[in-house]
Amino acid sequence: MVPGARPRPALRPRIHHPERSTVRKVLAIFLPLLMLLTACGGADVGSHGKSAGQEGVFDSMEVRVKNAEEAPEVTFDSPLDITETAAKVVYEGDGDEVAEGQSVSFKFLALNSEDGSSVGDTYAQDATALPVNDQLKEQDPVLYDVLLGAKVGSQIAYAYPEAQQQLTEGQEEQPVTIMLINVLSSQNVVSPLSPEEAAERDSAGELRMPDDEVGKLEEEGRLPSVTFGEDGVPAVELPENVVDPEKLIVKVLEEGDGTEVNTSSTVNADYLGVGLADGETFDSSYERGEPSEFGLNQVISGWTYGLSGQKAGAKVLLVIPAELAYGDPASGGVSGPLAFVVDIKEVK
Repeated sequence: MVPGARPRPALRPRIHHPERSTVRKVLAIFLPLLMLLTACGGADVGSHGKSAGQEGVFDSMEVRVKNAEEAPEVTFDSPLDITETAAKVVYEGDGDEVAEGQSVSFKFLALNSEDGSSVGDTYAQDATALPVNDQLKEQDPVLYDVLLGAKVGSQIAYAYPEAQQQLTEGQEEQPVTIMLINVLSSQNVVSPLSPEEAAERDSAGELRMPDDEVGKLEEEGRLPSVTFGEDGVPAVELPENVVDPEKLIVKVLEEGDGTEVNTSSTVNADYLGVGLADGETFDSSYERGEPSEFGLNQVISGWTYGLSGQKAGAKVLLVIPAELAYGDPASGGVSGPLAFVVDIKEVK
């Protein structure tokens, strides 16, 4: 199957900036979750913090938090007349402040603004990531202003009536929904390099780790180990002190003698990919029973420059930093650094 039509993680077309797809519109994050909820509760009372957007709308809200794993108890003077986008810290946390360019992980409780009843919550689901960056600032300056500088552990009341109206256009008018966002954590974001950035670093010799340094890591036992079964299927095992790569690591497991690969080649190959964080296999052509064919201008930069210069018949271990893969956190593919075993069958 040609990647691009229905790409799989290893063969997915490059995602230059994962945050763009994450925050194209804020409603793309919150409201589909909200629709899912509607289709299918010894507390600590917190103090209020900064606000943005419609003034005073959340002033009466009182939030009692038991712990980060449970939805809080919330009261306010209902109904709330919310006519514009509004956000306010209604419970101040005591963790680190969210900085520009970081990504926050959150869960939320959805409330009916007319009577305060719960519409649902995402506490039983995995946390969602939202980058606090220029895209968010442009698309929802109200939420951006309140998230920036908020402390981890804070609860932020947020309403976006304009977006809700767009989503429910043509349906019976519904009360504005308040989303009480629980800021669980914040982390620095590693965005994938653009093709231009990757090419520039490659030309400067800054993209790939020199072979002697790779050899030193191997001597120290810090590279993933690869074994092949009788059926030719590889298995990857990570050492406890596995390298956290800052550059692309290429280790040739078996030399090839066929056509040489360049950055614009089309390659037919078997592969297996694992995350360096947990060693779990997240994608494998071996499980599908046939090699995959793809252009090296359609895949992550770690593949483009890791396979370039190899020859058909080669078997290669690639250890790829997040910026040459899908980023960290990633909205597509797997977050963080990755390792791949690639068996190059044919080069076109």
